[in-house]
Amino acid sequence: MPNRLKDEKSAYLKQHENNPVDWFPYGPEALQKAKEEDKPIFLSIGYSSCHWCHVMAHESFENEEIAKYLNANYVCIKVDREEYPDLDNYYQQACQRFTQSGGWPLSAFLTPEMKPFFVGTYFPVEAKFGQTPFGEIIEKVNSLYQDEREKIEVDAKKIIEDIIKGPQFEGEQPDISQFPPPMAILEALKELQDDKYGGYGQAPKFPNFAFLEWAVEQMLEGKVDQTFGKHIIDSIDKMLMGGINDHARGGIHRYSVDEMWLVPHFEKMLYDQAGLLKLLAKVGPLYPSPLVFDGIMDTLDYLENEMQSDKGYFFSAQDADSEGVEGLYQTFTLAEFEEALKKGDDDKKSLTNNLEKIKKWFKITKEGNFESGQNVISLDFEYAKDIFTQEGWDLVRKVRKSLLAERKNRIPPATDNKGVASWNFLTLGGLIDVIQYCPIEPIKYRAQKILNKALKGAFETFVVKNKTTGEEIGTKIRHSTTMDDSIPYIEDYVFFAETMLRLYEISGNQDFKNNFLDTLNFIHAEFISDGKAYTRAKSLDDALLYPNLTLSSFDSSFRSPLSTLVSITRRGAVLFQDPDLLEAIKDLEENLTLETLRYPYGSGEALRALTYPQDAYKVVKVPAAWVKEPKFSKFVNYFLPRFVIDFVEDEKDKWQICSLKACELSGEGIDNFIETLAAKEETGDEK
Repeated sequence: MPNRLKDEKSAYLKQHENNPVDWFPYGPEALQKAKEEDKPIFLSIGYSSCHWCHVMAHESFENEEIAKYLNANYVCIKVDREEYPDLDNYYQQACQRFTQSGGWPLSAFLTPEMKPFFVGTYFPVEAKFGQTPFGEIIEKVNSLYQDEREKIEVDAKKIIEDIIKGPQFEGEQPDISQFPPPMAILEALKELQDDKYGGYGQAPKFPNFAFLEWAVEQMLEGKVDQTFGKHIIDSIDKMLMGGINDHARGGIHRYSVDEMWLVPHFEKMLYDQAGLLKLLAKVGPLYPSPLVFDGIMDTLDYLENEMQSDKGYFFSAQDADSEGVEGLYQTFTLAEFEEALKKGDDDKKSLTNNLEKIKKWFKITKEGNFESGQNVISLDFEYAKDIFTQEGWDLVRKVRKSLLAERKNRIPPATDNKGVASWNFLTLGGLIDVIQYCPIEPIKYRAQKILNKALKGAFETFVVKNKTTGEEIGTKIRHSTTMDDSIPYIEDYVFFAETMLRLYEISGNQDFKNNFLDTLNFIHAEFISDGKAYTRAKSLDDALLYPNLTLSSFDSSFRSPLSTLVSITRRGAVLFQDPDLLEAIKDLEENLTLETLRYPYGSGEALRALTYPQDAYKVVKVPAAWVKEPKFSKFVNYFLPRFVIDFVEDEKDKWQICSLKACELSGEGIDNFIETLAAKEETGDEK
């Protein structure tokens, strides 16, 4: 018999509607019941594509005995983290204080006032992994609640105070008077470099797109020496050759469970595709590799064919499991691999005749590199010289095409058709970067085609309309397609504002410029107070039971909204020649700098925001007619984050480059503009 989740729209909540657990969605009904019956709350947070969420659901939430105990002794609340990112963030931070780790599923035990007194993640139904069985956990926690109420209230209060206080740094404070140059940052991270497999640190390995994007931007600016530059490019190569990259379909999985980028956690998240596009778009001009350009095109193909709704907006995620088995859809046994190539071969038998070589390149064996003799598809970096020839890459493309054709005969993983505003705006930003920076015209055309549909869908889906007139109401943004009324989250507004600015820079459309300014002002009014930026609008602070936390520099699942806010505010200041915007983020910048210098690898977006002093930010004022000028569009990839393009009506074809203090360069005509800036680039005067 379905429980209270039966009327919910979230795919994750719908997955649990037939559990014997009497789940409540998050809301006043559940909280009122907990208070009236004086019962602890069991809060379970996850998302639809989460493998371990499925495991715990099958083991425990479908277990009649466990469900009976939960229903009798707890008020059970199920939350989709993608609908309530601030609630998830709050209890993840509580989990860090209990276990020094976090993740999903999140299992939080709360007082009726939602104060955390015990928090963990996945608990097995039987003792394994050194963990206590979930059935014992719920009994012990309930006994603790009944017998030691006063103590847990005191302990919960301390946890909450610690979370609200935020990270406290011990030891000597870093010098923030002058931000260190890129080489100093890279030198400081040298011990973390994985010179064998690329990237930084040990398993599990996440792509960390924002940090790599910052490094690539600094390489484009000539700020990184050859040794570190080689490591960055090798890291991107090895990641794209690894199993974390979906070689058959395109797109990238969430992370690799090993240090080799070989075996991924197979779920795919929309925000990771956005990060991949932004990174590869800027790598392309620097490192014109077929691996990079096919990586962009295949990701575009994946987004358009599997992740874009009929309405234009993008879906949030795809599951790790199919038919109840993780990775079953994406992996191949030796026999399945050989059969797929046989079916996909051409008249010249190029695949069959090169089968042994291909198996070496793709690391296909009878034993497999995953469970039950399955092989995760990857390319062996050891054979890179052979692979990256015209003949070699033609073979790779044919293999990928054959594997995709075979996969289409399989039952695919479920796609979560929820649209999340912030993730959609991040993806629009990735498409815009491809259009601006990628030098390959067919790729730019494909990105533009997808962007046109996605932009229309994003406005119709996430920008709230007046029900009477149909007109847009200021900058009100709907967070999720599964919620009619949603909380104003800063991430939605920041990434919307950034998208508006970037759209203006590639189109010259003044509406986008106006949207950017309106949204930026709204963010500063609604989300910033006392030198801090808050997760949700300040006007809702008294309406919710869990604290409104401040943002940090850390790029968690995706880029830090705080870091992006600082970046777009600095750019907005020169665009609108408004020093008050800088004054408004002065304290934010100081706190962001302190955090970033302590943890630079986890703060890539903050590095992008802080690397240049404000004097280095310039507005490039050009005639509006230039937006359609091929010469200008080909030269525009010179403009990295410290530049802002502004299109002005000027019949005399004049251009200017200005800081907040003065206009430093000017001239007339597009040829003069390109010649002047090219000369500055060669001499390094504008660097």
